[in-house]
Formats: sequence, C-alpha cells, structure tokens
Amino acid sequence: MQECRVLVVEDDPTQRELLVELLREEGFNVSSAPSAERALRLFQKERFDVVVTDVRLEGMSGLELLERLKELDSAVEVIVITAFSSVEDAIKAIKAGAFHYVTKPFEPEVLLNLVAKACQLASLRRPSKECCGIVYASKQMEEVVRQASLFAKSDAPVLITGESGTGKELLARFIHKESGRKGPFIAVNCAAIPKDLFEAELFGYERGAFTGATSSKAGLVEEAEGGTLFLDEVGELPLELQPKLLRFLQEGEFRRVGDTKLRRSNVRIVAATNRDLEGLVSEGLFREDLFYRLSVLNLRVPPLRERPEDVPVLIGHFLEKYSDKYKKEVKLSPEALSLLLSYPYPGNVRELENLIHRIVVLSQGEVTPQLVEALLGSKSSHSSFEVDFSRPLPEQVAQFEKRMIEEALKRTNYVQTKAAKLLGIDEKSLRYKRKKYGI
Repeated sequence: MQECRVLVVEDDPTQRELLVELLREEGFNVSSAPSAERALRLFQKERFDVVVTDVRLEGMSGLELLERLKELDSAVEVIVITAFSSVEDAIKAIKAGAFHYVTKPFEPEVLLNLVAKACQLASLRRPSKECCGIVYASKQMEEVVRQASLFAKSDAPVLITGESGTGKELLARFIHKESGRKGPFIAVNCAAIPKDLFEAELFGYERGAFTGATSSKAGLVEEAEGGTLFLDEVGELPLELQPKLLRFLQEGEFRRVGDTKLRRSNVRIVAATNRDLEGLVSEGLFREDLFYRLSVLNLRVPPLRERPEDVPVLIGHFLEKYSDKYKKEVKLSPEALSLLLSYPYPGNVRELENLIHRIVVLSQGEVTPQLVEALLGSKSSHSSFEVDFSRPLPEQVAQFEKRMIEEALKRTNYVQTKAAKLLGIDEKSLRYKRKKYGI
C-alpha cells in the first residue's frame, strides 16, 4: 500500500505533539496544524488521506472543519476526537461524513486502529491513471505504459510477457490505438485453434482447398490489413506450425491454403505469452529464430503482487464499475477491505475483477468480511505456501515474509507495536520491511 498521509489538527501543543509522535511511530506520514484555518490552508496545498481533528478548536470548530474538508475533497477520511460527554458532537460528526469518532480519554491502539482502517478506505479513492482500460497507480505500470507508447510509434513486432490475468491484451490494444493504424485490431488465441486448421485460419483458403471448403475465405492476416494482429498465447503454437509464422514475419508475404498467388500484407504483429519462451527455446519446443523475430521489442507486465499499490485503485475502479452496472450502492466495510488488500491474487487483475464482480452481485449495502471470506474460501489463508520452482528462491522467500507481515498486521488490527512483537522483530525492522514490500 502507498504511504498514507495524515493531518493532525489540535490547538493544544502538548496533545498535538503526542498525537503526531504516536502516529509517526506506527509509520504514518504525519503533518500537523494548530487550528482549523491553518489546516485548510495546508490541505489546499497538499494531499492528505486522513485528517484527525479535535472537535473543540479555537475559532472554527472541528465539525465546521469537517464540512469544509469534505467540500474540498469528498474522498478524505476524517476522524473526530470528542470529549467523553459530547455524544451530540459525535452524532453530528458521523452525519456530516466523518469516518469515525474517538472519545477522550482513549487508548492509543483505538486511534491507531481507526487511522489504519481510514487509510485503507482512502486508498481506494487515490488518483489513478487509465489507458485503454489499464488502471494503475504504481511506478512499475507507469513505466510499462510509457514503453508501450514508445513502441506504438514503430512497426516492429512486440512481445508482451506476463502471468495470466495481468492485462496483456489490454496493453496490446493500447499499442494499436496509439500507433494510429487505420486498420482493425484482430486478436487470435493460438492455443484455441486446432493445429490442422491454424494455417487456414491465419492465412485463409481457396474454394476446394480441403474437404468442406465450399467457398474462398480470407484469413485473420487479411482481416487485420492496415491494423494489428495480436497473437495471444503464442508460446502454445505447435512446433510444426512455427515455420509458417516465421516466414510471414520475415517476408511480409503469405499464400492462402490451396492458392499459388503470393499476397503482401501490411500488418503489425503484437504477440503475448505467459510462458518462458527462452526456456522453451532451450528445450527445443520453440524456434529460436521465431523467438527473435517476435521479440524485437519486449514488454513485461509485472504481476499484481509486485505492484501492491495498484490493488486499492483497482478495487475502487471495479467496485464503481459493477455498482454502476447493477445500479447498486455497495460499500466495503473496513474489515472486508482489509481482507481484500491482504489477499495475494495469484490470478492477478482478472481474479481481482471477478471477485469484485461477485461481491457486488451478492451484496446489498455494506460488504461484510464474512462474504469476502466465503468467496475467497481456503484461498485467503496465508499460512499455506506453495513451492514454485519456476521462480527463484529469494523471490519466494520475500513473498512468504510479506504474507507473514500482512497476517500479523491483520491479526493485531494494524497496531505496529503488537505486530512486531507477534513476528519477533523490533518496530524499526517492521517499518523497514513494510516500506520494502509496500504494505
């Protein structure tokens, strides 16, 4: 998760310093203001995810500040601190849109827990970027999109690699759109076409070329003329069919099955795979010359576990998408959101979208953690760890360490002192590891 920015508003200098120190020790990025007026000026200059304010302030009150903050940014989460006897103030704060309230005196863990949950909710509304359906906030995806935009200006083949569900086809469509090519974007799944029909599907055929060919038919290459032909799952292409694709890439020419006429083509090739093509080359399962022809330009789409800051904005995006589709008002409870943020999503963005889709269909009003747990089932347990020999040991150890930290934070309601104790490490080490893994 990206760093959460918290603004503390308290006119008592001692109390203000205590609150700032408490929150900083837990790893929050904290600023402070001695009055509502100063807080508003600061808020207009900088972005804050959460504001913690006392209800009783000199000049403008905390409740007035809450209303002004919501006018400036409806996404900000506000926690109001009230006196033990001011129940009326607490009710007013909730009605005005406060995330929660805390009554004095309170235990530090109570405030820390509320701020952590408010940060999680605020993370759903953080500014995100979108390109051709690709929603992201991470630097990793920003670099992928930047490279894709550069590649679009060339006619050279592009090979997009990445795990299933990471959005490789969306990226291919983005490259096509940015290229300015007038022709269509045609996608073909290399694994879905029977090998005895592949040549006919790709290059077309003439009448009488084979049994059942009662008329001539243009292939996918001709359909994509002037545009982009997207070869998805190119790693599944049988070895015996690879020379036909290689020749087309080399010469830019092809013949329909059953025809002697040589046809030229103006088609941009973008291919994608979730396989290790270099590994397949070394095993003799993929032609080396075809690999080099396809991978003139390379793009790797990182899995979701390598860009955790994209998870909250994707959750928010899909929640809005499917809430609008089904005309529902669906909101995540802090506990449900915590479960969604701590799940590793081995199926990447596709799995996350499908999960949010089901949640919206099955929910009415606030989403409960019980529903999320039921949908995740045994998958949500982070105590299990599968050995995957296709990934290096340091990467798997780091993934396991990250899961342990996430589980410890979840069990201690994100109170860092308790999580560190549960893990058997000091708080400084925990803060370093949270920053390292983007938790």
